[in-house]
Amino acid sequence: MKIIAMKRHLSNVEKIRRDFQAQTPFHYVVIDDFLEFEEAERLLHEFPAVDRDSWIDVNMAHQRKKWARPAVDGSAAEGFFVEANSPEMRSLLSDITGLEGLLADPELEGAGYHQILDGGFLNIHVDFNRLSNGLDRRLNLLVYLNRGWKPEFGGNLELWDRAGAERIANIEPAFNRCVLFETNEVSYHGHPVPVRTRGTTTRKSLSIYYYTKGREDISYVPNHTTIYFNTQGAIGRLRILRAGFEQRVRKYRLKLQRLIR
Repeated sequence: MKIIAMKRHLSNVEKIRRDFQAQTPFHYVVIDDFLEFEEAERLLHEFPAVDRDSWIDVNMAHQRKKWARPAVDGSAAEGFFVEANSPEMRSLLSDITGLEGLLADPELEGAGYHQILDGGFLNIHVDFNRLSNGLDRRLNLLVYLNRGWKPEFGGNLELWDRAGAERIANIEPAFNRCVLFETNEVSYHGHPVPVRTRGTTTRKSLSIYYYTKGREDISYVPNHTTIYFNTQGAIGRLRILRAGFEQRVRKYRLKLQRLIR
């Protein structure tokens, strides 16, 4: 049995494409019931608890109580990543996004199982833009496995427009929900509001990224790692306002230069 509900998404691809393409300043779409129902339950049942032997502690200044690990051999998660990297899935994603030549990363660099413990957060950021082999990162696909997630738990995925200095989406990490979004120099995202479950559960997700050999949608940008942007607290809000002002000034300068020419 398929893990990803391909038939359902293929029958609904035109609406998914319209929803994805309609979003600005970068494209994204939320797809509920992304996995076959029984398989989503199996993935949740098999989702391993955090331990220091098999999970990687990725705590740093801008992300806390975040853990990651590859899929377990022979598990439903391993089957999910095989399907998500398949030519059939990449063809569907090309149909939705308009991106041709999407390539998988079999090493799942930065992807795989992700789990956030109580008190954990991930500040708003743009992702690293290239793999070490030179492939350009183009899409993020996240699948959440949080049964009975409550608003008071926090941990919502936030999408931000830095030029407009505002949050453009606030997405609950609900069970069997997929979020697909393009990755570029303005695709700011994260979950800066800490998870507050009092130890009753954790924030669980599967993530996978897609690449192309070169890109023409934006001007060349040198290789960079993840770039973080704090949106929390008084200092964070001041940084948002300053960043938005600076981006608007740059836009006006470019317009003025074109007029002068």
